[in-house]
Amino acid sequence: MNKVAFYTRISLNEEKQKFSLGAQKDRLEAFSTSQYGSDWELFHAYRDTASGTHLNRPGVQQILADARSGAFDTLLVFRVDRLSRKVRELALLVDELTQLGVTLRSITEPFDTSNPAGKMMLQMLGVFAEFEHSTIIQRTKAGMQKKAELGSWPGGPIPFGYKYGQENGLEVDEDEAVIVRRIFALYVEGKEGSSAICDILNAAGYRKRNGKKFDRKAVLFILRNPFYIGKFRWQKQVYDGEHDSIVTVEAFTRANEILKKRSADSPGTWLHNQDEHLLSGIIRCSRCNTKMVGVSCRKKGNKVNYYACRKRLDTKECDQRYVRADWLESKIMTEVQTIFRNEELLAEIWHKAKTKLTEESPNIETELQHMEASQRTVQTKLDRYFLAFETGTMEPSVCNARVQELRTQLKQLEAQQEALEARREALDIPAIKQDFIDQILTNLQGVVDAVPGAQKKHLLRLLVKKVLIQDRRTAEIWYRLPQESPVRILSGLVPRTGLEPVLPA
Repeated sequence: MNKVAFYTRISLNEEKQKFSLGAQKDRLEAFSTSQYGSDWELFHAYRDTASGTHLNRPGVQQILADARSGAFDTLLVFRVDRLSRKVRELALLVDELTQLGVTLRSITEPFDTSNPAGKMMLQMLGVFAEFEHSTIIQRTKAGMQKKAELGSWPGGPIPFGYKYGQENGLEVDEDEAVIVRRIFALYVEGKEGSSAICDILNAAGYRKRNGKKFDRKAVLFILRNPFYIGKFRWQKQVYDGEHDSIVTVEAFTRANEILKKRSADSPGTWLHNQDEHLLSGIIRCSRCNTKMVGVSCRKKGNKVNYYACRKRLDTKECDQRYVRADWLESKIMTEVQTIFRNEELLAEIWHKAKTKLTEESPNIETELQHMEASQRTVQTKLDRYFLAFETGTMEPSVCNARVQELRTQLKQLEAQQEALEARREALDIPAIKQDFIDQILTNLQGVVDAVPGAQKKHLLRLLVKKVLIQDRRTAEIWYRLPQESPVRILSGLVPRTGLEPVLPA
């Protein structure tokens, strides 16, 4: 019995694709039946909704994981460009599949990776797929460039203050234009800063297009955007546009002169390169549940790094104080070395996690069996309708709605099955190797000090899941441990019970 896996992919909305995910799967099933008769078994139908220019897609990664366990013998695709549009990545993927004993076949292209001729044909097809992709991109960019040169807006998000009309294209949205004019008036005539303008707009009940309050970033973007004087910026060039302006050229010019002057005369606190702040991206303010960002200031000629609440910076709606970055980062490094060297704690954590996951396994298997049975039932009903169409015993108009309903049910069942299989995959966690952890932690601070900023952040994310700031001296750190409540706490909070040891301040 040949165990077969399907892979289907679309890049954008399924409705705009020539071959939808469902259509690709139907063709793959028909091909398997014609080639193998009844001597084949579908292991799994993998699917992705993403670009084919990279392999970092959930479906592809799951294919490789299952192939390493010998789960299937043949991988079928509708076309080779469904798998990858990059020759190098395609070659590496096929090489790994071949080493794992998996044959890759396309149902619309004449190659079979089980023989040298098929591998050569695959590489040729990969070259053409990459060439086609590059050509499409080049033509699209050339078309957009030509539109820009002719004064037509090349596309993209519609700027605040405008809307798109079917007849006239871009039009001024008077409701939003009132806000844009007020921003320029407050900045140029009222001499208000971006933060003060946010306060005024939000207090008056104005909101951004997504319903959220105005922040400094949105206000500054409007002040710098030449779109509001009938121009637009494309590929770092400014072109005259066909759309109507909202503010005068004089107001826009004056606003940007003030922006430059204030930027040159800005005080000592500013948003800084996030690579210098190890916790950027995983640190949040627990008071308002907003991300915290790295800022810097000068004290007696020396630069000092802090973490600041984004909401406090943008709208001043949070009273969270700044947190010294050096204090917080060194505290976390010290605790990492302490907690990950506690052999008894790690063993207990691993045992409890494994016990809990093992208890969950039978339930998932039962759900999967029920899901597969439901899919077979729906597919059987669809097959009956298809057979009726082919034999001419039923008019398509009679049951089109029912067929569409069954297809929708099948897609929902497939999505639920994928989620359950992902949960089942997560049940298998490796045992914690203390000797390996010791090697990492022996000189953790020295390693962190020696590597570049981006690598420091990556290393820290392997150990720390998130950091919640209560106040400037109290932080809650969630480590990446396989346990029910992987929380570690710094000074200032009530100690947790169970596996949570109390650490000194």
